[in-house]
Amino acid sequence: MSIGALSRYAFINAKLKSRITSMLTARQIDTLSRSKTLTEALYSLRGTHYEPLIELYHQSGDIERLEAWLFARNIILHQEVNSHLKGGGGAVVAALTRKLEVENLKSVIRLWFSNRIKRQNIDYRYGYLYQGKITSEIEWARIVNSTHFSEIVEALEGTPYREPLSHFSNEQVEQEGLFDVEITLDKIWFNLLREEAKSLSKEDRSILEQVLERDADLKNIINLFRFGWLYTLDGEHLKTLMLEGGVITKSEEFQEYLEQPAQSRSPMKLIAFRFPELAKELAASRESSSENLTLMVESYLFKVRREEYRKMLRGNPFTIGTILAYFFLEERQNSIVRTIINGVNYGWEAEAIEEYTL
Repeated sequence: MSIGALSRYAFINAKLKSRITSMLTARQIDTLSRSKTLTEALYSLRGTHYEPLIELYHQSGDIERLEAWLFARNIILHQEVNSHLKGGGGAVVAALTRKLEVENLKSVIRLWFSNRIKRQNIDYRYGYLYQGKITSEIEWARIVNSTHFSEIVEALEGTPYREPLSHFSNEQVEQEGLFDVEITLDKIWFNLLREEAKSLSKEDRSILEQVLERDADLKNIINLFRFGWLYTLDGEHLKTLMLEGGVITKSEEFQEYLEQPAQSRSPMKLIAFRFPELAKELAASRESSSENLTLMVESYLFKVRREEYRKMLRGNPFTIGTILAYFFLEERQNSIVRTIINGVNYGWEAEAIEEYTL
């Protein structure tokens, strides 16, 4: 690693480690989740990075405005890290940020669908969406005001989304909905990130590629479990949902799973091939509903990711691992705050809220 790259990582490492240590503690999260009112919950955030939520709520009294602020905060944090990097590292952080852009794009397209296809009023909802630049130059208002899906495609000229989405016709979207469109968008940012990984140093490339291989398997397991077993999609359709990478889609178990009739599939053999401990947990909970089993799968796979990122923080501080861990922890913390705010607002019991914040 060059002296310049080393010094940049040293600076970023110190900055991000400081931020990580100032994240919400387990005690603060517990206090937040046990609040009786939303006002009480927000005031428990005084002295934290989330203190601006207090004033924002006083100004608007609008919980969706708080969620919009949390999303924007995540974008700003990504962009700030990117501003301290050059070369391959910066391109990779921009590619990581593209995930947030894709989430925003999906939300805007959903609003368009609600308005043009379902004939629902979306005026108040559009104001909550992020409308600035994330990674690409996108005219968000032009998309939401499009008459046909083809106009959305045209509005995405100059972005990596235009060509893949051009394969969807207006009639297809109107008849089949946005499921395949959203899967396509997820694949775009994931594949672009894989390409950007090639520009990194050998050590950084190895770290990021391991993360992507693992995440591909985790996401594919969730899709196979939810859509292949719970919603019984046919094998050909199910195959199109898979992310590139990992070992799941290269296994004999995967091919057998796709070839089985949807009604008679069992994901247990497939899961045991990659995550034997999860398979044991599921086998011990066979009487649970399919929805609860799905939640078990997602919870377990999240814990796998969390432990991997914790290992990165204990490893070499002068690698991209610290940045990846920081983004993961920030995103998770934002998700916890958003979940608790909603839970308290709707009167959930603390124990119910905690189930979604583990």
